[in-house]
Amino acid sequence: MIYGKLFYANEFVEAGIEVENGIVKKIGKLVKGKNVRGIILPAGIDVHVHFRDFKEKHKETIESGSLSALFGGICLVVDQPNTKPLVDCYDVYDERMRIAKRKSYVDYTLNLALTNENADRIDKEIRNIKQKYFLPAIGEVFIQHNDENLQISYNTLKKVREVLDLIITVHAEDPDYVSQGMPNFLYRSREAEVTAVKRCVEIGRFHFCHISTRDAAKIIINSNSTFEVTPHHLLLSVEEYNRLGNFINVNPPLRDKTDAEWLLKNFSRVDVLASDHAPHTIEEKEMGLPGFPGVEVMYPIFVNLAVKGIISFKDLVDKIAKNPAKIFGFKGYGEIKEGNYANFAVFDYKDVKRIKVDMLHSLCNWTPYEGFEAVFPKTVYIRGEEALNDGSFERFGRVL
Repeated sequence: MIYGKLFYANEFVEAGIEVENGIVKKIGKLVKGKNVRGIILPAGIDVHVHFRDFKEKHKETIESGSLSALFGGICLVVDQPNTKPLVDCYDVYDERMRIAKRKSYVDYTLNLALTNENADRIDKEIRNIKQKYFLPAIGEVFIQHNDENLQISYNTLKKVREVLDLIITVHAEDPDYVSQGMPNFLYRSREAEVTAVKRCVEIGRFHFCHISTRDAAKIIINSNSTFEVTPHHLLLSVEEYNRLGNFINVNPPLRDKTDAEWLLKNFSRVDVLASDHAPHTIEEKEMGLPGFPGVEVMYPIFVNLAVKGIISFKDLVDKIAKNPAKIFGFKGYGEIKEGNYANFAVFDYKDVKRIKVDMLHSLCNWTPYEGFEAVFPKTVYIRGEEALNDGSFERFGRVL
């Protein structure tokens, strides 16, 4: 099918990839295929996106968000359930999956929300969903939230953890250390995250979303839990306030540069790289709403970092493809190998671009990464089909 410099079994090799019925059948130097320029990497998995839609179609839809993901070299996304209305039961879950089945450009799956209202029946909702769909996790569960229904106490979390045999993903900020104000990094202290992580690991095993402090990361590394980091918590800091102004708000907030530098330096110890793609319109950001778009630029920025030697390609592939598949049980995804889906992205690492918002596909029409260097994929294959080829695209996404 294609031949080139392929990341295979933790190293680059010159080889061809033969595909049959969307599955990698054979990999080897004697396998013939179209020669590609650049490097062939596994297409990414973004386990943390907010594609909005429903009553928030003005800022993103499953269609626009998944197109952004495709242009960013992502083949599978995990959407979060804190939508309007909430994805807290089978009926809403099914409605959203039916939209994704028609509209998504990449493979799509969806978490189920844990709320104070559904906590006592969540096992029933899980059983109903699993009869039709693959449910990756419960979450993102909020220890702190302005909506009382979404703010889950440690006691409730403990009860649910004890009865559910399913991954629970946690937004770890303790409400005792959070208050309202702008810029929000002055009102959501790092102790909020560290305290919440400490208390959660005492309860049991979790997957922690968007960890932003070195202290919390160290606690998780020494536990049986896993965690993800975002590009913005590795590459941005509170020093961006002069550039971003009210646009700087994100939860958890940006931290001091020392935290960001530690996380990037210790990227090899991280489990997952995820965007926490959370788009708001320019007008909403001016009012201070928290969240950054990122699903389209995450992989391209980090490919450029790997080319520069700031991180290794092995670590990048592990965090953006292999580990997400392993942790969340996405069979057939994660790395290019015989028997897996033929999901890969071709990057011409010499074609480095400066990010400009008008080259991106999110409806929110802004990015905190304006001017950052990135290597965008020329071609993205989903199950062997050219879903993206030099700017042209087709819809091959499926729901899990």
